[in-house]
Amino acid sequence: MDYVKNTPGVLGWVVGHSPAVSKALGRRSWMSPWALLKTIDSLLRGIGQVCFADNPLSGLLILLGLFLGNPMAGLGAVVTSLTAIVTALIFKQPDGAIGAGLTNFSAVLVGTVITSVYPIICHQPLPAPVWGYIVAGAAFSVCLLSALAAILAPTKLPPFTLPFNIATCIVFICLRSHGLVGVAPEATSQEVAEEESIQWGQVFLGSFLSAGQAYAVESIACSSLTLIGLFLYSPILTVFAFFGALTSSFTALAVSSAPYAAVYAGGWGYNGFLSGGSLAIFMVPSPRVFLLAIVNSIFTTFLHAALVPSFALNQLPVFTFPFCISSLLFLAMAGAGGMDSRRVYEPSFPERDLLLSKQEIHETEKDGIATRDPAALPLSENQREAV
Repeated sequence: MDYVKNTPGVLGWVVGHSPAVSKALGRRSWMSPWALLKTIDSLLRGIGQVCFADNPLSGLLILLGLFLGNPMAGLGAVVTSLTAIVTALIFKQPDGAIGAGLTNFSAVLVGTVITSVYPIICHQPLPAPVWGYIVAGAAFSVCLLSALAAILAPTKLPPFTLPFNIATCIVFICLRSHGLVGVAPEATSQEVAEEESIQWGQVFLGSFLSAGQAYAVESIACSSLTLIGLFLYSPILTVFAFFGALTSSFTALAVSSAPYAAVYAGGWGYNGFLSGGSLAIFMVPSPRVFLLAIVNSIFTTFLHAALVPSFALNQLPVFTFPFCISSLLFLAMAGAGGMDSRRVYEPSFPERDLLLSKQEIHETEKDGIATRDPAALPLSENQREAV
């Protein structure tokens, strides 16, 4: 089963984690003529890594979706990813992490989220000075990632998007302190409180839009290309992530009140989208792990609802804090309990991890039968009489 460890032919350049691309560029120096291709590969992988897709083609599709959904978010993704690559090289981060986009994905979110959310919560178009804060936040995210990874290393838990959350909160608070905000419109008193009937079709649409909302972009085109990019990388990951978003969207109806516009827009589903996908990446997929992903998404949504009032005090959304906190807790539980054998500490993509796990179990069982001590086998009735 060599194809499990080495994706054959053209597939090695396209699907999964594109090992052929990594192999071709991994041996090249950043100071060589290959630097441009290495940068493009790292940039695109970083965009895909937001949703755990370590694949440059997936990243390209998602980047196209960002530009279609919100050109400023697409530009923000490119600028912040390039900033993160340069920062990682300056501070001599591991070359493998830079090449896989692991140093970039939190920075990508800094770029897409601030450019998308700033006009909404700061009540004015994005001014030029804010781009300086965005670049600074992207650079900070690289340092935060390295620090958090070192702190979490003994637990074998990933920092997920915690660097993005911390850096973005700092940026928004500093923007307010510096006065780079507009005047909030006066609230109208013409709204009449009334029962809103749930539009179930819109709930399903919100689950779909959650894919784009992982980048803070509410767009059918962006969500479609994001899901296509994820499917190209891993169909299993796509299923886990989508059902996580679906679960969170329906759970949101129980932990929030009308109007449900945020549910219909995917604003309650994106954390579940990431929570569901995280367990497909960091655990060997199975029906039990799928159930755990669903429970993780439910808890993520409850946590989302619990954090909203606290963040509202600073007029901030909860970003991806619910996903980070919940998924860290559930992965820690899996590692400490009876599901430790299902944990994946060096993930590639779920299909490969699943096949490798089955191959390892088969070889272990085969070796166990071959090396078993005959004296340890149960005796037959004739053998007992002979003794």
